[in-house]
Amino acid sequence: MGMFEEVISQSSRKPEGLPGVLERRRTKRLPMLRSSHTSLTTHLWELEFIPAFGLTRLIGDIEALAARSLESNIFFEADVVRSAWPRLTSLLAPKGCWMMCLWETIGEARYLRLFMPIKLARVGFPQRTVLQPLSNEFMPIGTPLLDAECAGEAAETLLRLIADPALNMPTVFDFTHQIRDGDTFEILKQAATSLGLDHVETLTHQRAALLADLHRDTYPTDTIPKKSLKEYGRLLRRLGEDGKVVAACASKPEDVLDAFEAFLTLELKGWKGQRGTALYNQKRIAAFSRQIVVELAARDRCEIHSMKRDDKLVSSLILFHRDGKVVPWKIAFDEKLSRYSPGVQIMLHATRALLDRKGFISADSLAHEQQWMINRLWPDRITITDLAIQLTPLGTSDLASVIASKERIAGWKTRAKALLRRR
Repeated sequence: MGMFEEVISQSSRKPEGLPGVLERRRTKRLPMLRSSHTSLTTHLWELEFIPAFGLTRLIGDIEALAARSLESNIFFEADVVRSAWPRLTSLLAPKGCWMMCLWETIGEARYLRLFMPIKLARVGFPQRTVLQPLSNEFMPIGTPLLDAECAGEAAETLLRLIADPALNMPTVFDFTHQIRDGDTFEILKQAATSLGLDHVETLTHQRAALLADLHRDTYPTDTIPKKSLKEYGRLLRRLGEDGKVVAACASKPEDVLDAFEAFLTLELKGWKGQRGTALYNQKRIAAFSRQIVVELAARDRCEIHSMKRDDKLVSSLILFHRDGKVVPWKIAFDEKLSRYSPGVQIMLHATRALLDRKGFISADSLAHEQQWMINRLWPDRITITDLAIQLTPLGTSDLASVIASKERIAGWKTRAKALLRRR
């Protein structure tokens, strides 16, 4: 079970009566915090921790920063964060969520140089409190939006200001779900090294990806074994024996909304619906999902690929994309037709469509390392790691304790999953 399914499952266990109603409506309201610093160039740098309910006034600045950021992260852009608040932040960040903003004032102009939604989290065993991006296994990209014009200076300024004792922040910033080969990750490491701050990579793993330049003219024969490819073709033909099979892609906002409602129904009919972890099972989760899909579709950043047999939905795949980079967000298929591998069929269809598209650069599967289906279909790999940075030079023991606790928990989870697979 992924993080998102766990969140939905936990949110289903609601207390009864008036206390339950109050608990569901209670939102952790954090204070606004600020620290500032004047650089040698007399520019004013300000680090603000803005409570999530103050997001509205930041929308324009976040959008402007996303357009010039060193690396994109669609999950930290204004549309997605706005969709999550207030629906998901109380679930994903029960201790509260801040919008971390680093500003630079030059003359009379004020620029947002770094943005990241963050939370206070307790990790490992024994538990230690750390700062983390608002990333998780459901949205597993923690890359901050970092202005390419002054990335190095902004990263160093962030680490200086966040250690201000007046902010009373934890001594460790655990940058989870970072793309190890990315420019932003290198900038963060260089900033920590330049300031003499201890830092450690942990929970490093790989996940499937697709790089257009390597496969545009050769996929899928260069990736999927000939025997397997032949078998997928046979299954697709058998699927079409009882009706006409048609694959389509919805990209216009009204078509995307229709396709998403069909996706919700299809997912609800499967094991997730029976377990109570389908998107449709929870009003807040469904409302968040519907809004994020509609808003991204309005900006031409969301599409839904569907496969039907005689107008009956067989499988559906939701993709988010920006500037040639794609992430497959959710997939669902008719489990009664699982013998025809409908999940594989829709992924093959979408992959071919992406590789035929002008401007497509890469796709990050967001999948677990053990996700066999996508690992077979997409041959490239992205290395993902957590970068834990000690914010104070005298706190090395805190960093070591956090790392040991996280790795201990990860080891227990790995052994538990291995035991379950043996049964």
